[in-house]
Amino acid sequence: MSTPGSPSSRFRELSKYINSLTNLLGVDFLAPKLEFNYRTWTTIFAIVNYTGFTVFTILNNGGDWNVGLKASLMTGGLFHGLGKFLTCLLKHQDMRRLVLYSQSIYEEYENRGDSYRRTLNSNIDRLLGIMKIIRNGYVFAFCLMELLPLAMLMYDGTRVTAMQYLIPGLPLEKNYCYVVTYLIQTVTMLVQGVGFYSGDLFVFLGLTQILTFADMLQVKVKELNDALEQKAEYRALVRVGASIEGAENRQRLLLDVIKWHQLFTDYCRAINALYYELIATQVLSMALAMMLSFCINLSSFHMPSAIFFVVSAYSMSIYCILGTILEFGYDQVYESICNVTWYELSGDQRKLFGFLLRESQYPHNIQILGVMSLSVRTALQIVKLIYSVSMMMMNRA
Repeated sequence: MSTPGSPSSRFRELSKYINSLTNLLGVDFLAPKLEFNYRTWTTIFAIVNYTGFTVFTILNNGGDWNVGLKASLMTGGLFHGLGKFLTCLLKHQDMRRLVLYSQSIYEEYENRGDSYRRTLNSNIDRLLGIMKIIRNGYVFAFCLMELLPLAMLMYDGTRVTAMQYLIPGLPLEKNYCYVVTYLIQTVTMLVQGVGFYSGDLFVFLGLTQILTFADMLQVKVKELNDALEQKAEYRALVRVGASIEGAENRQRLLLDVIKWHQLFTDYCRAINALYYELIATQVLSMALAMMLSFCINLSSFHMPSAIFFVVSAYSMSIYCILGTILEFGYDQVYESICNVTWYELSGDQRKLFGFLLRESQYPHNIQILGVMSLSVRTALQIVKLIYSVSMMMMNRA
C-alpha cells in the first residue's frame, strides 16, 4: 500500500493530472473504455473548423501564392495535433496499459529499499522539471500569438489575425467581423494549446520511464557487484577450494539483472511501437511548419509566421533533446552491464552474462520512420534540409 508522498502516489497523481488535461478534450485515457462526449465532439469540430477555413483561404488567395502560403502556415500544427488526437483515440487501451504497468513497477519497488525509492523520486522530479519547461514555453507562445494582433491594431491600425485563415462572410475590414474572427481563432488556439501540452506530457510520461528503468538497472548492478565483492573478501579468508557462502544470493541477483534488462528492452520496444507514428508526425510536421515560416519570411518579414517558426522549432527540439537524453540512458545501461565484476562469476553464470552483454549492445532506440534516431543530431540535419529546400524554392519562385 503506497503512502502519501511515496513514489507510487506521486506517479499516480501525475497520471491523473495529465489525464485531467486530456479529458478537457474528451479523451479519458485512464478509463477502461473510451467514450465520446460533448468535449470529444467539440475537439473534432475545432479540427474540422480549422481545416475547412484553412483550405478555403488557400483556394481563395486572389491569385497571390504568398497569401496561400501564409494560410498553409499552420498545417504543420494541424498534422501535429491531429496525430496526437488520433493516437489517443486509436491506441487508448495500449496507452492505459502502459501507464498501469509503470504504476505497478513503482508500487513494487518503492518498498525494496531507500536506493529504489530515491531513484523513483528523482525520476519523477526530472519529469516535473520537463513539464515545467514545456508548460512555460507553450504559455509564452500562446500569449505572444494572442497579443500580437491587438498590439499591431493599437499601434498603427493594422488588422492581422493570430492564425492565418479567413472565415467566409467575415471580412476583417468590419469591426464586428474582426472581433468574431479573433474570438473563433482564440478558441481554436486554446484547443490546440491544451492538446499540444497534454499530448506532449503523456508521451513524455512514457518516454521518461526508459530513464527510470535504466537508473533502476544501475541499482541492481550495484547490488550484484556488492555481493561479488563480498565473495572476493570471503575467498581471501578461507582455504583454497573451500565453498564460499552466498552462491544462491549471487545467482538470484544475476538473474534479477538479466530479467530487468529484458523488461527494459521490452518496454523500449513497446514504447517505440506505441508512439512510432506520433513521434514521426510531431517532428516532421513541425519541420514542415518551420520550412513554410522560413519561406514566407524570405520574401518579406511577416511577424505571425516568425513567431510560429520559433514555436515550431521549440516544439520539435524538446522531442529531439529528450531523444538525446534517452540515448545517454541506453549508454548508461550498457556501461552498467560492462561494470559488472564478471570475473567473480562462475562458469555457468559467465555464459548467462555473455548473453546479457551481447543483447545490451543493440538497444531499441526511438526512431523516426525507422530511418533516423530521435536526437539533436537529427534535428540539426532537418534544419539543414529546411534551409536547402527553402533556398531552392525561393530561387525557382
